[in-house]
Amino acid sequence: MIDWQNSGSHLLLNPAYSLEQKSKFQSILKSKERWPAHIWLSTSGSTVQKWVGLSKNALLVSAQAVNHHLDSGPFDKWALALPFFHVGGVSIWARSFLSGAKVEDFYHFSPNGKWNAALFYQFLVQQSSTLTALVPTQLFDLVQLQLTAPQSLRAVVIGGGHLPAALLKEAKKQNWPILPSYGSTECCSQVATASLCQKSTSLNLLPHMQVSTIHGCLAFKSAALLSVYAHLQEEKWIFEDPKKDGWWVSKDRGEVTPEKELILQGRVDDFVKVGGESVDMAKLEAILQNLKTELKIFSTLTLLAFPDERLGHLIYLILEGKKEEKVALAIKEKFNSLVLPFECIRKTLWVDVIPKSSLAKILKSCLLKKVQNLSF
Repeated sequence: MIDWQNSGSHLLLNPAYSLEQKSKFQSILKSKERWPAHIWLSTSGSTVQKWVGLSKNALLVSAQAVNHHLDSGPFDKWALALPFFHVGGVSIWARSFLSGAKVEDFYHFSPNGKWNAALFYQFLVQQSSTLTALVPTQLFDLVQLQLTAPQSLRAVVIGGGHLPAALLKEAKKQNWPILPSYGSTECCSQVATASLCQKSTSLNLLPHMQVSTIHGCLAFKSAALLSVYAHLQEEKWIFEDPKKDGWWVSKDRGEVTPEKELILQGRVDDFVKVGGESVDMAKLEAILQNLKTELKIFSTLTLLAFPDERLGHLIYLILEGKKEEKVALAIKEKFNSLVLPFECIRKTLWVDVIPKSSLAKILKSCLLKKVQNLSF
């Protein structure tokens, strides 16, 4: 457990790391004199050797802003279903420290320590949970149960990835009190979150965060920002502060309205060229995931921009698991009817497992390497 008031630092490791990786990464704590009272978190997959250093104070600044936004106090009970080694998980403990809210860890309740939607629903009911935070994949699994949200639950913050509109609609039909949010590890969790007292799902900028645009990308300034990046280079830790004049620049495009609503417009690296036309892969992925909900498909699927010498890229549909031609054809036909000709799916492939992060985010770079190694 983290002592938020002392100068000790912590490296929060993904259990999937090998013993060799754990030993190697633990050496970052030898820099405690330079970076006291810091929490170190990996930015994504288990093979990534890039770490974000967050001061305890920065995490508490973010926690205070979120507590205020959620009107959270000692009467609350958080149901923790995010990994402790992710900013979404550790930030819940920071909020609890400030508010006095109770935290119950679902993974201590689950017999095998793994996510299970039916067990989580039972957990929410038994604990009379009032707050929780989930990623879209977890919400999808809950919605498929077709169960009305527990009455005790007053807010479900959704982050860690794009929330498909069809999934949000289905969740609201079942009375899940969904609050879409936007944030990042570098910003110590939430930057903008929907409001409890509004029916709108607009992302309201939290008061601790300033937002601007730099070179077309969203930039953030706050006391709740990372201190430093760290990565290993030839067995030596290299530290780099990416902020310029106090601003950290993301890879997300967007704007803030005069009403302090954050409007996202996709990531810079989500745009590819297909036959000379600019294609927004995030927009296409949102269409696909909406279809997944509408067609009640349970397997993991995604789109991949595959390099092509003639056209620049081709859009592939990648499905996980057992090959089901009828399902793939139904998805492809419906999807292609909704997009422009150059945005259409050109090829369908199946893989045994689509690589994902600990938060079930699809690791596109790993998937691309996997697909490139397939024999067509």
